[in-house]
Amino acid sequence: MSLMSVSQYAKHAGMSRQALYTWEAKQGFPVRVDGKIDQAACDAYLRQFRDSHDPRMKNAKSKTAPARVKSKAGHELTEMSVADIKQHLAGCVGLAASMDPDERAGVAAKAAGLYLSEGPDNPPVTFGGYRLSIVEVPTHEIGQIIAGGAFGLSAADVVFECREHILYVMDNEAETYSVIPALLFALGSDE
Repeated sequence: MSLMSVSQYAKHAGMSRQALYTWEAKQGFPVRVDGKIDQAACDAYLRQFRDSHDPRMKNAKSKTAPARVKSKAGHELTEMSVADIKQHLAGCVGLAASMDPDERAGVAAKAAGLYLSEGPDNPPVTFGGYRLSIVEVPTHEIGQIIAGGAFGLSAADVVFECREHILYVMDNEAETYSVIPALLFALGSDE
């Protein structure tokens, strides 16, 4: 069951809100559920009174689907080899040096596809600072939290740990990681 507000359903049905209220006053119109309109039931009811020659039916069919927003290249998680990441980082030297350390920590974690949390309320327990994990809300430390543990990390430590996370492999530069290329500059060296 899909529930909609009056405005949402009126737009969906191709009518004004006032026209919807008029239809709603008619006998047999489906009753609201928790103040919302049951889209499927109302569609079925209106279908009884609209035929294929009704312009609203044609309008609904001819409406173009909204254009999908294309994300810019490099702004979504992408598989990159360690060698490619190292090459990318070589061109990022000094780009993040002037960033606010806390902002940089957040960007670094996002670039490496990791979750960053902060403060004493980090589950399961921490005494402050940042923590990096492979899941948004870790339930235990072993396997889910990759850096920070109970004592947390500084903002600079976060950048270091994110860099280590995607560059540390056992003699295999072909190993791939999910990263956001456009944000990798946050992991670049400051010198």
